[in-house]
This record gives sequence, C-alpha cells and structure tokens, in this order.
Amino acid sequence: MKHCITISILMVLVFPLVALGQTDTVNVQGYYETGLTEGTLNSAVTDAINAGTLSTKVFKLKSNERYVLSETITIPAGSSLTIVADDPGSDQATAPPQIVWSSSGSITTSYNFDCFGDLKLKNVWVLFANTSGNQTGTSIKFEETTDPAGQHGTFDGCLFDYSQIGADGSGAIEITCTHFKGSFTNCYFRNMSDPHFRYYGRPVSFPFNTTGWHTDSLTFVNCTFANFGYGLMQEGSEYSDYVSYNHCTFINGVMFALESTWWHYLTINNSVFLNMYMFGDIGENSGNPFGGTFAIDSVKNFGFTPPFTDEQRHILFTNSSYYLEPWLTDYYQNNPYADTATTLQDPKPMPMLGPRTLMFLDTTINGVKVWPYMNRRDLYDNTNPALLLPPTDQPAIKRFLLAKWTDNADTNWAFDPAASLSQTWPLPENLRVTNSTLKTAAMGGFPVGDLYHWAPGSYAGWKAQEATENAQIQGWLMNGITGVEEQNPGVPASFDLSQNYPNPFNPSTRIDYSIIQSGPVSLKVFDLLGREVATLFNGDQKVGRFTVEFDGSHLASGVYFYKLQAGSNSITKKLVLMK
Repeated sequence: MKHCITISILMVLVFPLVALGQTDTVNVQGYYETGLTEGTLNSAVTDAINAGTLSTKVFKLKSNERYVLSETITIPAGSSLTIVADDPGSDQATAPPQIVWSSSGSITTSYNFDCFGDLKLKNVWVLFANTSGNQTGTSIKFEETTDPAGQHGTFDGCLFDYSQIGADGSGAIEITCTHFKGSFTNCYFRNMSDPHFRYYGRPVSFPFNTTGWHTDSLTFVNCTFANFGYGLMQEGSEYSDYVSYNHCTFINGVMFALESTWWHYLTINNSVFLNMYMFGDIGENSGNPFGGTFAIDSVKNFGFTPPFTDEQRHILFTNSSYYLEPWLTDYYQNNPYADTATTLQDPKPMPMLGPRTLMFLDTTINGVKVWPYMNRRDLYDNTNPALLLPPTDQPAIKRFLLAKWTDNADTNWAFDPAASLSQTWPLPENLRVTNSTLKTAAMGGFPVGDLYHWAPGSYAGWKAQEATENAQIQGWLMNGITGVEEQNPGVPASFDLSQNYPNPFNPSTRIDYSIIQSGPVSLKVFDLLGREVATLFNGDQKVGRFTVEFDGSHLASGVYFYKLQAGSNSITKKLVLMK
C-alpha cells in the first residue's frame, strides 16, 4: 500500500507539468471585453470537445476579467480540461479572472464543472455565486467512470470563494468517484460559509448520505481556509487514504477542521489553526471532546472495516499552532444562550487535541511507544499567531453561533463578501503571522502557516528547500520521529554526550552524542526516582556523531536524567521539561 500511495502522489504532482507543457493555447474572450457576453468559456470548451481536441488545448483567461457560465461545463471521460491565467500581482489590473454564474433563471447551477475526466485550474478565481451576487449552491464535481486511474483535480493558485452547501449536500469540490486524486497548491478557500447549516460550507466533501466513494490522495500546500463549516468532510465509510497539509492556515471553522477519525496516512505540518470548532463543545461528547484540529479513534470503532489496522496507520502532526481568540472564548460564557443553558450544555472551548487522540499519539509502555507511527512534535498550543488583518467579522459570527445554539435562523456570516462580488484585488485581509515565536516555528525556521499568500518574502527561500523538507516529513510519517540521525561524518575525538537543546524544553528537545567504538549503545531517560520513562536508542551503533529528538509531551513537567551507555562507558546529564 505504501508504494501505491507514493505513486499516486507523484501522479498528482506530474499532471500539472504535462498540462502546462502544452502549446495549443486558446485565448478566451471575457465578459467585459465582449460587451457583457455570457458563455464565452462554455463555447470555447464545447468547440474543443466537438473537435476532439479538448485534452490538447490550454484555455487562457485574461486577468481582471469575468467569465460568466451559461451552463455546466462537462468534461468527458478520458479527457482533461486545462484553464490557466497569469500570476496575479498587487494591483486591480492583475486580479485573477473570475468564473461566475449567469443570473438567468432558466439555467441549472448545480455544477460549474462536471468532471468525468481531469480538471486543471491555475490562477483562477471560482466564485460560487451569480452576477447578481447570490450564492448558488454549486460544486465542482468529480464523477465515477470506468477509467481505473480515476479522476485527477489539480489546482494551483486558485481562489474558491463564497461557497455554501454544495450540490448533493457536498462542498466546493464534490467527490463521487472511487479513485480521486486532488492536489491543491497555493489555493485560498475564502468564505466557505452557509447561512443556515453549521456543518456546510466545505472546501472538499463527499455528498450527503452516500457510501462507496473514496479518495486516493489529497494534498494541500500553502493553502488557506477561512470561514468554513467543515474543512474536510469524511462520512458514510467514505475516506481518503493519504491526506497531507503543509504550511496551511485555518481560521474560523464552525465545526470540524478535519472530520472523522478514519485516517490511514495523515500528515499536518507547519500550519496555523485559529478559532477552530467555534460551535464549541456543548456536552454532546461526554467529556471526550473531538479536538479542534483532528481526531484519532480505533479502527474497531469506525463502523466499517477498512483495509488497514491501527498498527498500519501513519499519522504525523508537527510544527503547528492552535489558538482560540478571547472574543470567542468570552462569548461562550457571555451570550443569551449560555444564560439559560445547563452547565453541561454551555458551549466550551475545544482543545487542540482530544484525550483519545492524545492516547494514540503519546501512550508508551516501559518507554516504548505503543503506536510508533502516530506522532506529534513541536506543537504550539494556546499560542496566538496575531494575524495582521484576519478575515473575521466578529458580530456576524456571533449572530450565526447564537442562531445555531438556539432557533437555527439563517444569517450570513461571511467576511466582506462584497469584496469578492466586486472582484476587488488585492482582497482586504492579510493573514500574515506576526507572533515572534511562530515566525520561526516551522521546519527550517520559516513562519508557520500559508507562506505563498501571507509571507511572500519567505516563500522563495522555503520553495528552494521544499524537496528536503518533504523528504523529512515523509521519513517521519513512514518511520516515526524517534529515530537517531547521523551528523557530521567522521571519527569523533571522544565519547561525548552534549547538553540537550533547548533546555528547559516543551515538548521536544535535541540531544547530540558521539561514539568512538562500534558496539552496543543505549540512550535512555529516567525520572527522579530512577524509573525509565523513555528509550531513545538501544542497539548496535557504529563510530560517529549522532542526534536524537526526545519528545516529552507524554510526561509531566519536572527534572529528568538522560544516560548514554556504550560498553563500560557512560555519561548522565539532567534535562528540564517545563510545560
């Protein structure tokens, strides 16, 4: 299964290169330059389909233009549709081209794209509304076909905007196939907000009340999710084999950031989670809150039988922050609903991770992890990213939450939808992280969160080392993060154990040591009573210099000792865990 998943990921990454390498470009005229003509994109695509040349065309849209759909664009099985535009700049003239719906009452707006084949979009603004400014309940739908390779959706630099409940009770991207592969790079999901349902407004979703659909892989790199119901929906035994988020920013999620506990391969790294599960824990979880980021539960509790066991699952959560802003936590206690609700039913802040999830991530027996391939490290809980200009309409969100706690009345809680409807560019928000700690908390010393949109000064440097970072992430995901890494090849001058750094630490720290004679080596951690609490290495080791990371997240604050033993030689030093 590991090799199949790796191949799937590579296939997703290769597809955009193939598409963008085509030279047969169709320059599509827009709504404004044609004197408000609708359906120009529809006509261009239909002509290519009729000529049998769809897969050999690249449809080029103009910056700061609109393309008004007059009907659904359907991609035939075995074909691919590629739509591109120039990279956006910093002024109105370079705004991404918008794809919107006609306001004609005679058309069906269920799907803007109905994909029996593959879809590739680059630098396109998909507005899930019509020219009158009304949300349309539209989805980009990927359909089942007989193609064993399944369907591919490749999205680079796209803005998905103002999406409420999607067609079939789904989301902006609807999956109704058994082998979907989705790649989202530098994308912004803005205002995935439904005025009625707290659990709709979803970037990616299976339809409501279906079974049998499946995702092979979903990858999100430098993406932002702002104002949504669910960040990712998985229900009805429908799940994704491989899910990856790297350098993503999540802000203002009403309920699940990542729904279900059905993870096979999941990796979340270098990301920001702000104001997650705003609906709050209102007692329905019986003291076992889901958690504001994601959750893990045993395979035996799935309600269906997946093709893997708990021991075969690989989950990695690193270098990420979590915070609920005071205006939100204060509102949990000071709102008309809380004045009359019982203590059990009062909305309560959702923790970063629930207790059952922590059990899977942290449980050890005699210092050895029970689930060695489920890991967390370098997490910054209750740390405010202090975003520069967050897309948060506090009064609107409070109205929406109160309605969901009480009479379920409809209310629009989107942030400045008028900016989207008028195609304002740049958009008024800026989610740049200003917290000094989090500005260097990602792997490689980069800021956490979406760098492409909000830290462009760091993006080029990050991009240059992306391959190395990905290799490290995949190594941790597949092999665990407690392994020892060799440093600075060569023969060290002496047997040595360095002081851990940082010290004090929370929750992880680095320990360097040197071995001058090959043979049995152990590196263990003990508490003040001499009880072994962790084994960092125990086995044969060659001559060299080594580094190991110690994750103390499962331990209480206090003083501990770590001991290096090699033959008859040993060194013991003290470390301090301060939570």
